[in-house]
Amino acid sequence: MLLRMSRRVTSFFGACAVASLAALPSLAYADDPAPAKPAAQWPLTYLKADQVWQLTKGAGVTVGLVDSGVSPLGDTRANLLSGADFSEGPTSTGIAHIDTDTDSHGTTMAVLIAGTGTGEGLRGLAPEAKILPVRMQKETGEDPAKITDAIKYATAQHVKVINMSLGTAPTADLAAAVKAAQDADIVVVAAAGNGGGKVITPAAYPGVVAVGAVDSTGTRWDSSSYGPQVALMGPGVGIPVEDAAGVPKTARGTSNATAYVTASAALVRALHPDWSAGQTIRVLLATAAKAGGSTALARNDKYGFGIVNPLAALGAGAPVEKDNPLIAGAAPLAAALPANAPSPTPTTPAAASSTSASPTPSPTSSASTDTLQKSAQATTTEKSGLLSSRRNKILAACGGAALLGFLLLLLNGALKRRQLRRNRAWH
Repeated sequence: MLLRMSRRVTSFFGACAVASLAALPSLAYADDPAPAKPAAQWPLTYLKADQVWQLTKGAGVTVGLVDSGVSPLGDTRANLLSGADFSEGPTSTGIAHIDTDTDSHGTTMAVLIAGTGTGEGLRGLAPEAKILPVRMQKETGEDPAKITDAIKYATAQHVKVINMSLGTAPTADLAAAVKAAQDADIVVVAAAGNGGGKVITPAAYPGVVAVGAVDSTGTRWDSSSYGPQVALMGPGVGIPVEDAAGVPKTARGTSNATAYVTASAALVRALHPDWSAGQTIRVLLATAAKAGGSTALARNDKYGFGIVNPLAALGAGAPVEKDNPLIAGAAPLAAALPANAPSPTPTTPAAASSTSASPTPSPTSSASTDTLQKSAQATTTEKSGLLSSRRNKILAACGGAALLGFLLLLLNGALKRRQLRRNRAWH
């Protein structure tokens, strides 16, 4: 009886074993290891960093950080390049790290942009981007001449993005240095200011992505400066950071928000290395999460085009126009194209005239399209997750059944041998 039962059972489990073995190769190649959990930083959750990092972490992009230098902490050391120090004057005095940051500001920005999570566990939004520290001050003072020299140096090093979480007096040389950086296909990002009044320099210069700050609810921080130059908002209140000595602290201000927008630009440039700086800016503006009453592509002085949304920006197709939409005379900002969308057919003069005469699409329609796209993406992700989960459960069950079947086969063989020995003894 036991032998007959074991034969049936082992046959069933043997079939399961074959099925599980046939499925194992696809499992090995289809499933990626689970991403490491980020530190408890609300901006990373707010900006959906776990989903962003499935697309890119910023590898291959260098950010020029014009600031107070960067201390080589555990969270910054791996992504820190040898920069330059202009705090003594126009001639660089050496690298801008190795314990040169006595202000802690530059170190904080580096952590928010490209922290690796290997020190205090703090990660930046672009944890594989490189930081080129360009020091322009010692402890206090933001000399426009030194900032100008720092911008020129970063431009000469062919960085993809320049971060300036600072404010200074406007000068002709500073304006020229900013324009030269833009002409070199660099995305220039700067803080709008913490005075609650008009936007400060260099954020107020044409073409610069001026950034204001919001809190964890997406509400504008009261002290965030505002005006017609504001382009985007970013997380800037209650931000977990660490100072130059590696001591954890909490910060607030448009400086932090600027770092997150800079990191978003670095992510886009990493995923699309062939895109121009203008295309990068266009997609960030067009995909921004609407806030403060703005809709579609409209902007307002307090929120700009909205709150930076790197996940949406990374999911968009290449903008048709390549120039910087924040510079006078540039092509108007257009809605972000769906990813992998075909290039638009060239418009004939007659069609162009007809198009220009047609009414502008309603904001409600654009918002609905965005909602449908996001819903479709979420549904696809959810289905993929469910399928993967079910498949894993089935494979685990079959694997366990195969092991049990193998053990029963061994037991059955042992029983057969025992039965043969008994038969030999009896006869």
